[in-house]
Amino acid sequence: MKRKISRRTFLGGSAAVTSTLMLGGCEKIYRIFSPESASTAGRAVNAAYYPPALLGLRGDSEGVQTAAHSMALQGKTYTLPGKADEQYDLVVVGAGLSGLTAAYLYQKQRPEAKILLIDNHDDFGGHAQRNEFTVDGRLLISYAGSESIDSPKSEYSEESLALLKDLGIDYTKFETYFHQDLYEKTRQLKEGVFFGKDAFGKDAVVAGLPEAGEESAAEIIAKFPLTDADKQALTLLYTDPADYFKGKNKRQRTEAAEETSYYDFLKNYAKLPEGALKYLKNLSSEYWGHAINAISVQEALDDGYPGVQNLGLEEDSHEEEPYIYHFPDGNASIARMLVRKMIPAVAAGNTMEDIVLAKFDYSKLDAPENKVRLRLNSTALLLENNNDGVAVAYMPHGGGSLKQVQAKQAVFAGHSALAARVIPQMPEAQKNAAQTNVKVPMIYGKVAVKNSQAFQKLGVHSLYAPDAPYCLIKLDYPVSMGGYQFPQTADEPMIIHMVKIATDFAGKTAREMYKAGRRHLAAQNYEALEKEMLDQLRSIYAVAGEKLDDVLVAVTLNRWAHGYSYEQVGLYDSDSSAEKATETMQKRVGNIFIAGSDAAWMPYVHGAVDQAYRAVNEVLKG
Repeated sequence: MKRKISRRTFLGGSAAVTSTLMLGGCEKIYRIFSPESASTAGRAVNAAYYPPALLGLRGDSEGVQTAAHSMALQGKTYTLPGKADEQYDLVVVGAGLSGLTAAYLYQKQRPEAKILLIDNHDDFGGHAQRNEFTVDGRLLISYAGSESIDSPKSEYSEESLALLKDLGIDYTKFETYFHQDLYEKTRQLKEGVFFGKDAFGKDAVVAGLPEAGEESAAEIIAKFPLTDADKQALTLLYTDPADYFKGKNKRQRTEAAEETSYYDFLKNYAKLPEGALKYLKNLSSEYWGHAINAISVQEALDDGYPGVQNLGLEEDSHEEEPYIYHFPDGNASIARMLVRKMIPAVAAGNTMEDIVLAKFDYSKLDAPENKVRLRLNSTALLLENNNDGVAVAYMPHGGGSLKQVQAKQAVFAGHSALAARVIPQMPEAQKNAAQTNVKVPMIYGKVAVKNSQAFQKLGVHSLYAPDAPYCLIKLDYPVSMGGYQFPQTADEPMIIHMVKIATDFAGKTAREMYKAGRRHLAAQNYEALEKEMLDQLRSIYAVAGEKLDDVLVAVTLNRWAHGYSYEQVGLYDSDSSAEKATETMQKRVGNIFIAGSDAAWMPYVHGAVDQAYRAVNEVLKG
């Protein structure tokens, strides 16, 4: 069964590993050097190329997955061109946090080694990428995906903590940098709920979010735009839940809690009416990546959801930590610090503070004189062991033929399901295990506005939106550091963060739900996605008596069709099946070694780091 941590949000958590490597926008859409307007070579070397300032569709943008999908969806196969253009000691496929960490750890041990990182995106960091906006001359920075250092005191291994220390990251400094009182105390804002007209008959915002066991829940629920029967049922569920497992012995209660979905429990045991069920349907979506029909009753108890407190179950104990360990650009700063360490010419500075405003010169990433080269806009399509080590073939985006490089060894730190297709020498059992990692489809939407007066009028800084396209709408995390000043008042420019979990509600397993949701997401083009997001936000503004378009400046949609790694889902995965799958996934294939959070079913920063440590240990041992 999954353990609960302070706040999941697709970020932190991992088991410790044994290691020998302990370390002692602009207001217009940025179109210059876009994939449609320039060659790969031009984009790779021109100093004007700066992906964080791009607006519109980011993340898995158009064309990023074309080459990979030619194999996964069209069944295309590739063969090596036959001649290597370049020679390296190590090639790392995937420049996310795990791939970057692997390259960094290897370089620490072998400073003279030649290393090449290859990534299919137009920016490094995997999901830990950065979004920038400029509003009335003021820079606003946000995160495109992976957002925080989650639970470092209780969840991080020695190796992960050592990496942070080596990079110069002291997470305790965020106790000062993160404005913990800004929203709730200074601006007197609350968490709240947005009820959309399509699902609930009218658009409404309620300031306040009911919590199980709190008397204030009744007062908040009374304001919901629901029928009296729905409100009465929810009030009882939150404030005075019955023993819905009455008549079951301890063993039967435990089994029912682990085998019954929270949705079925609410519907069949608690007998909630339709409106009350609809309100609770997406309570877990932003937190887990799926709705309440894919979490168990036990998980609902561990997460503090209502109605399960009097079932005679044992709650999973855990250490609570504040969710404040957050750079302005989320974990993109960790990726940037790793890149700056390996390729010093890319940016000046050497501290966790100066990384925030450090000017990155992307033309330096793949310079021939570098010992470490980072090649973006390139999809690895084949890794094969040969007499000289590993041949790696990749396809540059924007056209061109398959390119081949030779390495003594390789680390694969990309999407595990792709590994099963691009490493033909991988044993069949390992390929099957790799394809168990079906990722969460999602969007992190960013809306830059001239002010946040609408939220001030509504009295909220964050909104849960049940049965709506975007289940979370919130003002960005308030962090000031390294010369970057977060907006302090409602009159200043602000970034609104919106989360769409595209997981489908229907499906026999979480994997089926993720796959179905991804198909629906793929069917929407940028214009449709933007309209869907802005229409929902316009409705919220209308409740405040405001017009979004009067303050709207720019939009970025970070689409992650293959979002964060699959994680063990208690209703469908046993501990033994999860362990067997991940152990099989992590096995080396000749001189090809497997890293990445995917290989541990751990969608967390320290999961990615720990897997990099393990893989590089194996590389160094040969």
